[in-house]
Amino acid sequence: MTAPTRVEKVYAKLRELTSSLSFSNNNVKYGFEAGYISGLTGIDRANVSRELNTLVRMGKVTKIKGKPVLYLDRTYFQEKWNIYLNPVLEDYAEFISMLKEKGILREQKNIATDKTDLNLKFLDNSLDSLIGAQHSLKEQITKAKAAILYPVDGLHTLIVGPTGVGKTTFAEAMYEYAIQLGVLPKKSSFIPFNCADYAENVQLLMSQLFGYVKGAFTGADKEKRGLIDEADGGILFLDEVHRLPPEGQEMLFTLIDKGIYRRLGESDNTRKAKVRVIAATTEDPESVLLRTFLRRIPVVIQLPSLEKRTLKERFMFIHQFFWEESRRIELPIKISNEVLKALLLYDCPGNIGQLKNDIRLICAKAFLEHMMAPGETVEIEFSKLALHIQEGLLKIRQSKQDEGIFAEIDRRKDFVIDGRNTGAVSEINKKFFISHCETEEDFYEMIINDWIEYNKAGLPPEEIRAIIEGHIKEYYEENAFSRRPDSLLNREVVLKFVSPKVLEAVEYAFYSVKDELEGLIERRVLYTIALHVSTLLERLKKGIVISHGDKANIGKDYPHEYTIAQKIKAKLDEKLSVQIPESEIAFLTMFLHALRIGKKDESIGILVIMHGDCTASAMANVANTLLGVNHARALDMPLDEKVEVVLDKACDIVTQIDKGKGVLLLVDMGSLTAFSNIISQRTQILTRTIGMVSTPIVIEATRKALMPGITLDELVMELKSSYFTIYDNNDSITAEHVQIDFGNNLPFFKKNLIEILDKTLIFLNPNKAYDILEDTLKKILSDICCEIDEEILIKFLFHCSCMIERVIRGDSLHHNNLDFVRKQQPVLFEAVKKHFESTEEFFGISIPDTELAYVVEMIGTCYGLVGTYIA
Repeated sequence: MTAPTRVEKVYAKLRELTSSLSFSNNNVKYGFEAGYISGLTGIDRANVSRELNTLVRMGKVTKIKGKPVLYLDRTYFQEKWNIYLNPVLEDYAEFISMLKEKGILREQKNIATDKTDLNLKFLDNSLDSLIGAQHSLKEQITKAKAAILYPVDGLHTLIVGPTGVGKTTFAEAMYEYAIQLGVLPKKSSFIPFNCADYAENVQLLMSQLFGYVKGAFTGADKEKRGLIDEADGGILFLDEVHRLPPEGQEMLFTLIDKGIYRRLGESDNTRKAKVRVIAATTEDPESVLLRTFLRRIPVVIQLPSLEKRTLKERFMFIHQFFWEESRRIELPIKISNEVLKALLLYDCPGNIGQLKNDIRLICAKAFLEHMMAPGETVEIEFSKLALHIQEGLLKIRQSKQDEGIFAEIDRRKDFVIDGRNTGAVSEINKKFFISHCETEEDFYEMIINDWIEYNKAGLPPEEIRAIIEGHIKEYYEENAFSRRPDSLLNREVVLKFVSPKVLEAVEYAFYSVKDELEGLIERRVLYTIALHVSTLLERLKKGIVISHGDKANIGKDYPHEYTIAQKIKAKLDEKLSVQIPESEIAFLTMFLHALRIGKKDESIGILVIMHGDCTASAMANVANTLLGVNHARALDMPLDEKVEVVLDKACDIVTQIDKGKGVLLLVDMGSLTAFSNIISQRTQILTRTIGMVSTPIVIEATRKALMPGITLDELVMELKSSYFTIYDNNDSITAEHVQIDFGNNLPFFKKNLIEILDKTLIFLNPNKAYDILEDTLKKILSDICCEIDEEILIKFLFHCSCMIERVIRGDSLHHNNLDFVRKQQPVLFEAVKKHFESTEEFFGISIPDTELAYVVEMIGTCYGLVGTYIA
């Protein structure tokens, strides 16, 4: 079977898009632009436009003139309605007039009145418009439709899947689907409730869900409706339902079974509510939910991770998210094919949520570049991507389908996505792909405002760029995955008890002394203080002043905290226009001291040190994000930075993060494995080293480091038993080697690796460096009877090419255990020394044995031949 031609691909996509239209909304723009079809097919926009005009001349497609120019499948109208459109329509109004005249454009209710057919061909709806509806989500959408349409009141549903797969979006799509088909009235509500916010306060949970009557508990001075009241006649969405305690689950039984409930504090009266429940969890339902609760949720829908989605679907997500960002900044975004391929292939453990956040960060940085050098488009350059995304180019996909997608991408140098083109995305797609776009804080506005402010202040452009990049990084880290559970209370909940003015004043006061607080500021802290200040103001209104019994000695005992408390009080006075009593300084001082003591949790410090500009930061960020902490610290070692400089930085960080139980260093290779002894000697702090680590190891090490009672050596041994092979007399632990077959993908692998080398090296020709170093490695491995694989080749190329440049600069590394390495692995050392002679001759250098020792350690580590004692 021959592959479809370009014109056939364009026509097939337009036919598919046209057939999905329902013609049920006068406010929707019917028709598709060449640019939109280009984005979906991966074919250059100019070529798409050319093929569409060819199809117009062939009589298969109708072209609607105007701005923008729109296209529709002409044969679809002939086959479905026996209507013969003109190949070219002069304006859009003519087209709409014809649709109304023929009775095609009608209200949606005429479609949904007949519910007897559960196989409705209602394609333009919220569920069928989700990315993957015809592939990865096909079975899930069938279940969701059945749950909504099941007589009489539908079926309660549980959505299961890891963080970031789109559980909330899927639940919202079910709700919209129910409205679109008339199952729920348009005025019905979708009420989301995150169970994690109240997991440790059952009374607060019950009051939020069920409401309460006056006098139900202290402070309940009036009756309050609960979320079940608000969800009556609609859908209650219980997110993170596994955080709902057993008592909370049991309280829902009567509501689910009989449609009745009581408010907190009621004993005789019962209330009625007709509520459909959709719950969501990231955990195994059988392990975390009561069986009696699960029996009441008959429909379970498992959403796939991003890794299990098709590459075409991932492409659609990428296109959609760039479209959103383009729409926000009101500028087209230009993406190179390298960027697109990297985004398609990089490891994205946070799934769709992480992909969206990564793209937002990419666009924010590119927008900053655009501010410095304005142009017609915002350009996304491969070299500006984070390292963990760049490494996507090293991933080799082997399916025929993937090869076809990459072949299409390679035909184009770049892609332009224009979010100003509102006709490119259907109304439903807009709702379900960018539903949160309007409500999120717009950091593009922040970038513009900061730029104007610093520009007026006379700061040089490079300094402005550095400052704003720091703001972008902070914003991204604070918002990554939108699920960092650093507080049981969220802002919305706090604002039910505290006025916005008080909360903003507290935030302003604390952030004004942010540097002096040394990381003590957390949302939990701010919200706690805000509640305290709100109560304080109420007391002051009533003339009640509480004095601290020992305020005279507080300032002497805790001078640092006392000074900070004075500054906070002054800022609160200023913002709230009140005079807070001086005695309040003592309370604030003790609170800050308690926080500082609480921080001395004697946990084991974690420091990730890696070669590369952002490798360590990426690993530590993933670990902290997934665990909901800020415990793992990172130190990135640019390949041109001297080891001594990095060592000094490492000593400083170890001193900062040691809580009395020592620090675990998680490193990759080379000289970093020898840091432990030196750092311990300089700082007198206990340290241990684990080498050749990966992201899963960083996550597990961080998690276990926070466990109470565990020692540093116990942590090392636990990681050893879980992840590593350890050798006697080691000073580092190294990951077990995993064999990877290159197959037929080496040309692609080599091409992309050379491109990355080119961006890394200063002096060397990357092509020549690749060829001679690959040949050297093969000869070394042949001598020790080992086979080459992708893992060792990547490490060898980057380590040795940087080593050669160090030697050229006269900046060779020292090795503390050179004699030990020689004695431990004489055969390997001799093979390395012998086969590097041709490399030395080619580049006209002499590589010292201290550098070769690191190469020996690296090869030995990868193949389980060499280890060094635990320091």
